[in-house]
Amino acid sequence: MADRCIISNPDIAGIGTRINFYATIFLMALIPENERTSEVVNSLYENSVYYGLALVLTAIIQTLQTQLDLYHAIFVMQIIFSLNFVYSYGMSKFIRDSSGNSTESRVKLRRTKVIMAIQISTTIMFTIWLLYVWIKDDHFGSQPECNHLVKYVFVFANIQATESWLRVLFIIYLVFFSCALLLRFILIFSLYVGGHHKSPSVKPRARQEIPHLKIVLSVGSAVYGVATLELIVHRNGANIQPGEETWGFGQILALILLLGCVVDIVVSIREQYLRHEEATPPSASA
Repeated sequence: MADRCIISNPDIAGIGTRINFYATIFLMALIPENERTSEVVNSLYENSVYYGLALVLTAIIQTLQTQLDLYHAIFVMQIIFSLNFVYSYGMSKFIRDSSGNSTESRVKLRRTKVIMAIQISTTIMFTIWLLYVWIKDDHFGSQPECNHLVKYVFVFANIQATESWLRVLFIIYLVFFSCALLLRFILIFSLYVGGHHKSPSVKPRARQEIPHLKIVLSVGSAVYGVATLELIVHRNGANIQPGEETWGFGQILALILLLGCVVDIVVSIREQYLRHEEATPPSASA
């Protein structure tokens, strides 16, 4: 039927993957960066990197197998775009870990390099894949006959996803994004090879000066990203066949990935409570 043209794809847009995305992006936006929360923030950042890698690889594999349609490609695009402010944390973490000379700092730096390598690889694959999606546009995917029904949401307004100007806009954006990505590679390479280190106290002080501004910008980005994704789901819902909310291995795995972050948060809260108890002097006997 024309009104149920798009085949459901719970591996891409299922409820489990959306819960992982929503929880990660909001927690990353709301939790401040400091010494007491560093382990939690690092865990959320790493979860977002692994989640992004899994989502992009799934999208690429399904594209190669002609199983991915334009609607679900846009779904992937919106999630990765929304995670950009989370990924920017990786650069600050790299600079911060590079500033230490202790054995512990070197171990952290090696782990950060691995995570950043995964993030950069994911970004490269995502950029090339998305460029292919928008070049193909109305001929993309497993159901090109349904592409004219797909709606994109830009600043809360409905836009037909096959509009020529939208395709041109995204292609131009991807070109500039690729240039920015190249500059980031050059900066990281220069920091690594040149041995450039910043004082460990510089970054935390900068964050303490504008904590409220950072939270407002982060929460604003998170709210806009989540709201836009939900509007895309809602406004295309009438064209999607039943089955999008089916629970399967992919949905459960997404929640299990998030479970590690929840454990880190609980452990962090407990540690803060124990430190507070130790720092509180016992009350004098009457």
